[in-house]
Amino acid sequence: MKKKQPGSFWKFALLIGLLLPGFTNAQTPEKTYKKFNLSLGYGLVSYFYSPNQEITNYYWSDSVNNISSSQTDVVVTDVKIKPIYLRFDYKWDPKNSIGFMAIYNGYKASGIRTDSIWNGNTYDISNTDLFYSMHRLRFQVVYTRHFFVDRPRVNTYFYTSLGVNLKFNKFKEESQEGLPNYSSFDVSRGFPISSRLCYGLRYNFSESMSLHTEFGLGGPLLSIGLTAKF
Repeated sequence: MKKKQPGSFWKFALLIGLLLPGFTNAQTPEKTYKKFNLSLGYGLVSYFYSPNQEITNYYWSDSVNNISSSQTDVVVTDVKIKPIYLRFDYKWDPKNSIGFMAIYNGYKASGIRTDSIWNGNTYDISNTDLFYSMHRLRFQVVYTRHFFVDRPRVNTYFYTSLGVNLKFNKFKEESQEGLPNYSSFDVSRGFPISSRLCYGLRYNFSESMSLHTEFGLGGPLLSIGLTAKF
């Protein structure tokens, strides 16, 4: 009968003790990350038209009898709202996410239209109050690629988005002489598709909140905002 060598059990136990940490580390899950981001931002630099002007048009009705007229519009923008956006993202891994974004911008303006008529020695003037408004909405699907996700404080990202573009315009005239008023409302027949390319920088001041700034095309050129992570 073969005699069992003393200490073989302890050699086997020592071997298991050395290999066990390696097996344990191999089965350790990746570091957890917050999968949902909700961002709210405001465009600091953005260019779009809003009425703020004075225009005069002259007309000749009858040059023989010296009948002429003019129309002057003086319009001032009362409120101009630069793009505000709300974006929701789902991260299926630390470096990629997909989501939805809504962007709004618009203005309200008012002014006076003065109609003047010269008929020989007669000079008639009438005034009309003018009101303009525009509301633009863009709804887009967003894909985002995240960089430097292992840095606790600062990381960057790039996103591209594609969606629809809706613009609502309203115009109203109110006569100061009691004449019938006029108003119109239309949805823009312009290009119905909207898109955006953007690069962003995010500073994480806590595990759940961060401050971001973005540079992009197809919306605000420069914007800042807050992001909540959960």
